[in-house]
Amino acid sequence: MRFSNVVNVMCVVAPAMLLAVCTAGPVQGVEPEKKPAANAARGIAQAQKSAERGLAFLETDAAKWRKEKQCATCHHGTMTVWAMSEAKIQGYGVNPDTYADNVNWTKERLKNIDKPRDTRPGWKMVSTPALYLAVMARAIPAQTAVSPDELAQIRRHLVRHQEEDGSWAWSSAPPQNRPPPFFESDEVATLLGLMAMEDVRIVQKDGSLSRGDAQERAVAWLAKSPPSGTTQEFAFWVLRHYWDSRRMKGIHGLISEFNRLQRVDGGWGQLPDLPSDAYATGQALYVLGLAGVMNDDKAIQRGVAFLVATQEADGSWPMTSRAAIGGTPYMNPVPITYFGSAWATLGLMRSASK
Repeated sequence: MRFSNVVNVMCVVAPAMLLAVCTAGPVQGVEPEKKPAANAARGIAQAQKSAERGLAFLETDAAKWRKEKQCATCHHGTMTVWAMSEAKIQGYGVNPDTYADNVNWTKERLKNIDKPRDTRPGWKMVSTPALYLAVMARAIPAQTAVSPDELAQIRRHLVRHQEEDGSWAWSSAPPQNRPPPFFESDEVATLLGLMAMEDVRIVQKDGSLSRGDAQERAVAWLAKSPPSGTTQEFAFWVLRHYWDSRRMKGIHGLISEFNRLQRVDGGWGQLPDLPSDAYATGQALYVLGLAGVMNDDKAIQRGVAFLVATQEADGSWPMTSRAAIGGTPYMNPVPITYFGSAWATLGLMRSASK
C-alpha cells in the first residue's frame, strides 16, 4: 500500500508503539475485560463536556481575533465555521446569530474567487478558505454555511487555479518557508481540491478545461507524488478513498493501516518522530468517523480519552509550533493552537454526538 513505508518508519522510531500496537492482538484463552455500561456512559459524557468546552474556546478566541486582527483567516474563520456547522448536526448548542455572523465574516474571503487568476507570483495561488469550505460542505451535507451557488463558484475557482502539472499549490514559496502542518504539503492541497471537485454532480466548464479534466490531472499528479509521511496527508487519503465508491473494497485495510499510527497514549502525532497532539488526533478521529468507523471502536475511544485528558482549563489544547524540514519554527502559538483545538473539537463531536 501507498503508506506502508510510513507505518514502517513509525514502528522503527517508536519501538514502544511497535510492541503495543503493531503486534497487538487477542491473548489466547483470556476473555477480554468487559467494562460496565456506566463507565461507557461516563466516557461519553466526559467527551461531550470536553467538546462543549472546545466550542466555547473557539467562539471566544475567534471573537478576540476578529476584534484585534479584523481579517477572517484559515484558522480563525474557516475552522470556526466548520466546527460550528458540525456542532449543529451533532446536537451541540450553537447560537444562530453567532453562527450566521461567523459565516458571513468568513465568506468575505470568497468575494473575489470568481475573478480571473492573477498571474503575479504570490497572488495566483488557490484560495485556502475555498478548499476547506468545499470539503466541509461535503463532510456535512446538511450544512447551511455555503450555498450551492457558492460551491459552484469554488469549483470554477479550482479549475482556474489548478497548476499545469495537475496539482493545487498552497504557496509559491518553497516548503521550508511555509508554516506546517497546514501549508507544508501541496499533496494535501491537491487531495482537498480533488475531493471538492469529485463532489460535483453537474459538469461545469471553464475555458478549455472541464471538471473531469481537472480531476484526471489531479489524480495523475497524486499518483506520481511521493508521500510526505504526515498523519494529515494519510488521513485525507483515507477520506478520499472512502468517498470514492470505486475504492470502497479496500477501505477497511487502509483504515487498519492508518490506525497503526495511533500511539500507546491513544493519540496520533503529526509526524512519526513527534509526540501525540490535538491537531493530528482530532483530525484522525474526525476522518475515521466520516469513514464509517463506529464510536465504540477501541481506536476511537482511546483517541477520545487522549483529547479529554490533555485539554487545557480554557477549553483549548496545548500545541507546539514546528518547522518544515530545513526551516525555522514559527514562534507565534496562536494559529496552531486554534487549528489544533478546532480539529480536537471536531473529532470529539463526531465521536460523541448528542
